Amino acid sequence: MKGRASLLLSFPILASLALLSPASSFGQPVAPAMPAGHPTPSGAPTEPEQDRVEPAPELPPGSIEVRLVDSQGNPVPSSELRLGILFQKIAEGEQRTEKQGRTDQNGIARFTGLTPSSEFSYRVTTRSGPAEYASDPIVLKPEMGVRVLLHVYPVTRDVNQARVGSRGFVYIETRDDVFQFEVLFRYFNMGGVTWVPEAARMSLPTGFKAFKAGETMTDVRFELLPEVGVSLQGTFSPGQHNVSFRFQLPRSEVESSSFRFGLPPHIQEMRVIAAAAPSMQLDVDGFEKPVSDVNQNGQRVLVTRRLAKRGEPELQSFGVVLSGIPTPGPGRWVAALIAAALALVGFSVFRGKLGTKVQSELHERDASRARQVLLDELVDLTRAHREGRIGPSTYESARRVLVEALARILSSSPELAKKAKKAPPVGGQKKPKKRGGSAPVRPSGPASTA
Repeated sequence: MKGRASLLLSFPILASLALLSPASSFGQPVAPAMPAGHPTPSGAPTEPEQDRVEPAPELPPGSIEVRLVDSQGNPVPSSELRLGILFQKIAEGEQRTEKQGRTDQNGIARFTGLTPSSEFSYRVTTRSGPAEYASDPIVLKPEMGVRVLLHVYPVTRDVNQARVGSRGFVYIETRDDVFQFEVLFRYFNMGGVTWVPEAARMSLPTGFKAFKAGETMTDVRFELLPEVGVSLQGTFSPGQHNVSFRFQLPRSEVESSSFRFGLPPHIQEMRVIAAAAPSMQLDVDGFEKPVSDVNQNGQRVLVTRRLAKRGEPELQSFGVVLSGIPTPGPGRWVAALIAAALALVGFSVFRGKLGTKVQSELHERDASRARQVLLDELVDLTRAHREGRIGPSTYESARRVLVEALARILSSSPELAKKAKKAPPVGGQKKPKKRGGSAPVRPSGPASTA
C-alpha cells in the first residue's frame, strides 16, 4: 500500500476522527465502490502484488538489490533507477546525495558500498512517463543487505481509465479568530493502471489562508492554487494513498457561517466532522442527518456523510453551514468599561456645582455601581470560559480589559479601595482572623460574662 502512517501522524485530529464511527455503518474500513457507470470486472478483483523491502542475509552488508517488474511480474530491463541517500545527524544536520543505476536484462540492479547505519536512510525511485514509483525508506543493518521489489504499471491521465475511488474527510474546528480546516482523502486504486492527475482540482471557501500540505513519503500531494483552492498531484499506483492538507478561514463574531467546497473526481464517500459546542448545529446539503459523538479529548463533535449511489450523478461540490456558534467576545466587557467611564465623566461634569460632601457621596455611589458591574462581568466571563463557550484568547483579552477598568475605578475612589480590601473574596466567606500574640482571647458564650 502507498498510504503511510506518517502522514496521518502529521494530522493527529484526522488520524483519530477519520475512523470515528457514530453509527456502525460509518466506520467500515473498506474500499469505496466504483463510480456509477464505471465498468465492473468479471469475478472477484485480484489484489496486485505489493512492493516490498525485506532483509536479505545472503546479500553482502552495505548492498541493496532491486528487482523491477511490470504489473504482470515480468522483468523490466534497461530502466534507470535512482537511489536517494539521506544522512541525518543532530550535530551535522541533514545532507542529501544520490546514486544512479540501471536494471539488467533480468530487471535487477544492485547498489553496493553503502553505509549500514541508522544515520543513513535510502530510497529507490524510478520513472515511467509522468509517473514516479518509489520504495519505502531503507535502513541497512551491519550484518546483511536488503532486497527490494518495485513495480511499474501502465499510466493514464484519464481517471475514467483507472479503477480509482476515494473517501474524503473534512474536519472543522472553531477557534477564537479563525476556522481551522483539516482535509484528508484516501484514494484506492483497485486496478492495474496508474493514474496521474492532470486537472484534478478542489475549490476552497473564498478567503482561505494558511494552506499547509500534509507530509507524505510519495509524490502524492495537494499543491496550492492561490485564491482558488488546491490541485491534486502525484502517482496513484495500485493500492491505497493518503493525501491531506489544512487551511484556515477568518472568523467573524456571528452565530452562523457557511462554506462551499468543490471536489476532485471520483469521490464515493464524503464525511464532514465539526468540533461543536453544545449550542452548535451542522448542516451539509445532500448529506445524512448529523450524528453527535465525542473525539479522543472528550469534546463533542458532529458527523455527517454522503455515499455515492449507482444512478446518481457524481458528487462535485457541497456546502456546509455551522449555526449556533458561541459569539461572546470582548465587546460586551468593553461596553461595561465605557459605561463605568461615563459614570465618572458624568460626575466630573457636575463637579463644582455641588457641595464637597455631595460630590463625594455621588462619586462613591457611581464607583460602587461600576465596580459591581465589572465584578459581575468577570464572573460571567470566567463561567463562559470554563464551559468552553469562549476560547482562551478571547478570555484573556476581555479579562485584561475588565481588570484594568476595575483598577481605574478603585484608584479614583480611595474609600472604595479600602472597602474592597476588607470585602470577602467573591463566592467565599470572610477569612477568620488569626489569633496570636500575648493578648488573652475572651471566651464566647454565657461563661464570658463571668
